[in-house]
Amino acid sequence: MRKKWTLIDNSYLNWLFKFVMASLYGLLSAIGINLFLSSAHSYSIGIPGIAQLINGVLVMNHINLSIATLIILLNIPLVVFSWIIFGWSYTLFSLIAVISNVIFLNIIPETNVITERLTNTIVGSVIIGIGIGFCFRSGFSTGGTDVIVSYVQQKFHRNIGFVNTMINTVVLGFTAVFFGVSGATYSLIGMVITSFIMDKIYIQQNDVTLVVLTKKSASLIESLHDYTHGATLFSGKGIYTSQRTDMLVMIIQKSDISFLKRAILLVDSDAFINVQTTEVLNGNYIRKF
Repeated sequence: MRKKWTLIDNSYLNWLFKFVMASLYGLLSAIGINLFLSSAHSYSIGIPGIAQLINGVLVMNHINLSIATLIILLNIPLVVFSWIIFGWSYTLFSLIAVISNVIFLNIIPETNVITERLTNTIVGSVIIGIGIGFCFRSGFSTGGTDVIVSYVQQKFHRNIGFVNTMINTVVLGFTAVFFGVSGATYSLIGMVITSFIMDKIYIQQNDVTLVVLTKKSASLIESLHDYTHGATLFSGKGIYTSQRTDMLVMIIQKSDISFLKRAILLVDSDAFINVQTTEVLNGNYIRKF
């Protein structure tokens, strides 16, 4: 009974944590856009940036459609895509992130906190990058184009920052057409900064090779049987002791190192564990979300 309640408590806390992260993204994104990027006439990445751009074009043509409303409309087809590809849990928190962003965009007024354009762009982009990075690190996206980024990142093992930059090149092109090269330049600076911050926070996208030398491979394999990623076992022998020493090789996500270290040492406290940075080029390897 105690174990059952522990599992329920952990699940509840995990959901609560994700809800907080989704809400935090909404707040940070709204702060970044309304207090900084809008003042600099610089555009964010993803759907918020596209919504900013469309809003600016509509205002030029005397059409009043808020950024928040545009974010909702643009997200509808991408939410459906997310539901089909990633399932309801991933999509639910992405949807919460979108709704939270819309709410805070309506609550926080557009204000000139800083007058200098470049500083506005840098500060706003860092704040938004932190919010997006925490969402990805928590196991869901911020909705919008991040759903596409997640799919490409999972399938082709490309960093989310790189994929985001490629997608937002389109936004930069339209920004240059409608608002000049200056607006596109500041938006480019902001996008690069946001992508850099996202990559630094979202450590799950970084793969490593875990090598374990152990004399208790049978017990270790049993304890790791239900782990997300598989492992390869090599039989060996110590050159000094001539004792049998098996080697397990695993490709894992960087965020799983501490979990696996605890699991391995729990079975074999004398196990030798080595971690090496790696890059998966081919093969049946799927990152978990």
